[in-house]
Amino acid sequence: MTIFFGLGNHETKYHNTKHNVGYWVLDSFAKKYGIDFKPGKGNYFVAKKDSSFMLIKPTTGMNNSGAIINEVLNFYKLKKENLVIIFDDVDLPLGEIRFRTDGGDGCHNGMKSILKHISDDKIKRLKVGIAAADYRRPSEKYVLKPFNKRYQSLVKDVVSFANEAMQSFLDNGEEFTMNNYNNQTVGEA
Repeated sequence: MTIFFGLGNHETKYHNTKHNVGYWVLDSFAKKYGIDFKPGKGNYFVAKKDSSFMLIKPTTGMNNSGAIINEVLNFYKLKKENLVIIFDDVDLPLGEIRFRTDGGDGCHNGMKSILKHISDDKIKRLKVGIAAADYRRPSEKYVLKPFNKRYQSLVKDVVSFANEAMQSFLDNGEEFTMNNYNNQTVGEA
């Protein structure tokens, strides 16, 4: 079973911020399958589709995203090889995604926490680009603001595109997904 682990901040004040793209992607995928999130057996929400996949939204806060990862793996008797982490990437343009099977944290505090708790960089990840034309540093401020209204349609498109990549991963595996989704762009930012 695949666990799609979406990163975000659970507090209401962060719901519409760019840093919550991981949550948005999972919410959209859950809606597609008609499944609902329920409180998990710890600091997370879970939505499950029979034995094919589950969606996990940690409620530990972005900077402590990895705190419950081993707890989830142990509870569901799964291995880190079953994980796909979904999160925002300020180094990718809005409209692009990247599927990877390993790598560093990319200066993303949520991934930094996960890699610390897993103690291995061989973790599958789906990065969703959030750098629109209005992107200005510092990144810490940019990611905690909503997208400008003019990007709403493109944001919706990239969330759908990320959902297609998730489905591709389930149906065709990681190599096919990397080859067919990593070099495409949805719309113009």
